[in-house]
Formats: sequence, C-alpha cells, structure tokens
Amino acid sequence: MGDRYFGEDYQMFGEMEEAGVAFTVRLRDEAVLQVEEELPLSPADRKANVIRQAWVRLGCKARYRSMRVRVVWVQTPKEVLRLVTNLSPAELSAGEVALLYKQRWQIELFFRWIKCILGCRHWLAESPQGTAIQLYLALIAALLLQLYTGQRPDRRMMELIQFYLLGVATLDELWAGLERQRQTVARRKRS
Repeated sequence: MGDRYFGEDYQMFGEMEEAGVAFTVRLRDEAVLQVEEELPLSPADRKANVIRQAWVRLGCKARYRSMRVRVVWVQTPKEVLRLVTNLSPAELSAGEVALLYKQRWQIELFFRWIKCILGCRHWLAESPQGTAIQLYLALIAALLLQLYTGQRPDRRMMELIQFYLLGVATLDELWAGLERQRQTVARRKRS
C-alpha cells in the first residue's frame, strides 16, 4: 500500500510483481495512462464510490512504460483518486481496492503515534525481526504506562523515560514525574 510518491517509479511496479508482491498505490495527478481495456463495475463497486476501472500501461514513452496494471478511479468528497494495483478484478474488486486505500490511513496514524508519541523515530534494526522487537517493546512500554497512569501515554511521559534511559534523570525522578502525570489525569477525571 503506498501513496502518490511511490507511484512515480513505474519500473518499481514490475520489480514488485517479479518479487511476488501484491500492491495498491495512489498515482500522481501527472501520471500518463495508456488505457488498454475498460472494465465493468459492479453495484458494490459503485457503492464504494468507484467511478471507473481499466487495464492500463503507465508512462508516455515506450521504454519507460510500465507493465500492464489496473487503475481504479475513486470519487472522494474533494477529488478523484487514481489507484493502481497489479491484482485482477477476480482477486480484488474495485470496491475492495477503494476500501484498502481508505484503511491505509489507520495504519499511517498508528505509525505516526509510534513515531511521535512513543519516540520511535528511527528503527534501530534493519531486519524484520529486529524491527518487530523494537515495535513490541514500544507497545509494551505504552501499555505499562497506560496501566500505571490510567491514560494513553503522551509525549511528556515518553520524555521522562528517555531522560531516565539517557542517565539525565534518576529512577526517583522518573517515578515522581509519572506520578505527577497520573495525578493530573485523576484531577481531570474528577472535574
């Protein structure tokens, strides 16, 4: 699943296809499409605000042209999105393509929360296993903080932990800071 900036490199679509990756990517407005075959829409597709789908090749010059991909046009309140996928209508309907892209924002918000609030701005590991461990540790820390304070962890709580881990704050200072946060939440709940 990718946004517009992943839709700039049409050769990448072929590389992903060769690697066995199923993808759905939003195209940039400037993308040049060579429509090869229009595809019908079902009532469910139309209900999902899909206005068109077709098999296309992307790119204006033959040597830069992409493999054959399917483009799904989705009407949103603000604009028409063009989503490209390598999956056929039998594998993933146009309505499902639209729904997948819509669900993408929940994933983005989750990772934003991980990066901004939990302080995981950079992955310490490059392997999938190392990244998974770092993600699990951040989630465990967030859950423990929520259990202790009664609220979702915020940036201040994570800063307290980082100060402790950097050696700037003592364990007593960490506990005192977390206790202040917990009391603040308790006061808000009573008012």
